[in-house]
Amino acid sequence: MITPRPLFIALLTCLWLLPGLGLPLLAGDPDLRNTMGESPSPYLRLHEDDPVRWQAWSDATLQLASESDRLLLVSVGYFSCHWCHVMQRESFRDEDIAARINAGFIPVKVDRELNAALDERLMNFLHATRGFGGWPLNVILTPEGHPLVGTVYLPPEEFDGWLARVHEHWRQDRENLRVVTREAARELAALERAGQAPVQGANPEELLDRMLNAHRGLADKMSGGFGNQSKFPHAAQLRVLLEATRLRDEPWLEEFLAVTLDAMATQGLRDVLGGGFYRYTEDPEWQVPHFEKMLYDNALLAELYLRAAEVLGREDYRGVGMDTVRFMLEEMATGRGDFVASLSAVDDQDVEGGYYLWSREEVHALVGDDAWPAVELAWGFDTTPILEHGHLAVQARSPARVADALDMEAGRVATHLAQARERLLEARASRVLPVDDKVVVGWNGLTLSALAAAAPHDERAADAGAALHGRILEAMWRNGELPRALDADGVPVGEGELEDYAFIARGLAQWAAYTQERDVWQQAAQVAHAAWSLFHNEDGWRPTRVPVLPGSPRLVHLEDTPLPSTSATMQSVTARILAHTDHDGLRQRAARAERRITRNLVGSPFVHASQILQLHAVNQ
Repeated sequence: MITPRPLFIALLTCLWLLPGLGLPLLAGDPDLRNTMGESPSPYLRLHEDDPVRWQAWSDATLQLASESDRLLLVSVGYFSCHWCHVMQRESFRDEDIAARINAGFIPVKVDRELNAALDERLMNFLHATRGFGGWPLNVILTPEGHPLVGTVYLPPEEFDGWLARVHEHWRQDRENLRVVTREAARELAALERAGQAPVQGANPEELLDRMLNAHRGLADKMSGGFGNQSKFPHAAQLRVLLEATRLRDEPWLEEFLAVTLDAMATQGLRDVLGGGFYRYTEDPEWQVPHFEKMLYDNALLAELYLRAAEVLGREDYRGVGMDTVRFMLEEMATGRGDFVASLSAVDDQDVEGGYYLWSREEVHALVGDDAWPAVELAWGFDTTPILEHGHLAVQARSPARVADALDMEAGRVATHLAQARERLLEARASRVLPVDDKVVVGWNGLTLSALAAAAPHDERAADAGAALHGRILEAMWRNGELPRALDADGVPVGEGELEDYAFIARGLAQWAAYTQERDVWQQAAQVAHAAWSLFHNEDGWRPTRVPVLPGSPRLVHLEDTPLPSTSATMQSVTARILAHTDHDGLRQRAARAERRITRNLVGSPFVHASQILQLHAVNQ
């Protein structure tokens, strides 16, 4: 993320420090109505009964802002986000706050999963001006589309005061703020372009060492993962470190990977009863999850654990990977061959994690007296719950340790736990967990990669991979283009972004490697060629066909986010495709790509890990 704060960006930051100058509402607002009920996005449809007159992000909405000379309030969230639901309940359904929004702004609700590039652009702005980010993401834009000021979740009183303060300053000083925001956008773009400048004398070997040192500096060697606050799985970085074990003899590397993969598989990041990974934990010891389950996380982590089984020689990691694939097949498959976007963090009773939490008494009654001692020790029900609404089952002790503690045969412990799992899952099936049933195209590409990795080990995964491959060709890849998503009825939604093309090409290449079918390599080549044609030129990559906001620059190297770098993905998958098939257009496009080492790779190696590994591979 961009963190420096030059002059004009610093001026925008100062909006937070200015007092309100009176809180009038404007009269004569445009004739708007809430349009969220018409959206293909389940998240946006959740807002159809808000008194806020939400509009979709579209050219028509931007034109309306320009014609009425009104600020845009762009609020970005997603279906499975807990704090997005809290802010809706507290602020967007409050009549007084809604009246202020409707009177002074053009309100726009955005599903970040359908507008990923817009979300990233606004998040970069928030990081540059406030030094942090998150969702719900609320950014106020000028009528010309330049970000003015942003925030994440705020309690209703603070949010209402923030709206009033920004609106009043716009009312009194809009022409100056237009200049400030325009210059701030230029400075932000200039910062990003400066990061693309070549570094003289740098070489891929030194860059790989710099990247590994950056990871070692952030590594939590006791608990695993990176940093000492919230813990994210960082699947892209962990995959790079796995591959780096073949390139560098660094004892810390395999030890750190084992600690991290063990903790992620056994503690609060993973649902040890039903399978699947949550998005992250709030604490550095992996105990308190945010309970949303995202398709992309589970696809990437399934593939990561399957690869770790090979690289580190750990058969138990193969079990975790295959169990994650099983979870996706049972809980996220649509029945049409593709997969839904996510499972909500909040159950139908509006309790975060409620679907996954238990009381001791409930579990004891379900599993029975004979199994209870083993269950209590194995899954951590012998401790005080750290979550408000009950216990989350974790792998607190291995079956062998439980057997020793209870002086019980290991086979009997395993039988008790297997039967207890069945009974708890049967009871859990009566609970209700909301599902975001849209199908994000790029995430299904990642899922095809995971199924290709699992297929040699499981016939069910192979059948699911074949079905998803067919679904991609039938419903997604049409007339040489991809949509961003499919709705619940399979209707295409939106225009595909770079990540959709990159991850579908990657998935097709992985599937081709598994099936050894030349036609699939050709399909991967066609998608990859479209990606190069639509999103790349001599200046670099753009995540969408046209800029999502004024002044968004092209970049040579794109960062790892929770998803792998799309520029690195395109370069590596293109090389792989061209090793198996001839496609002159693809070869010519790829040959024109810049492969220089740039300032951002040297200065921010952690978030460019995939790109650095790819550049190193090219130079071998």
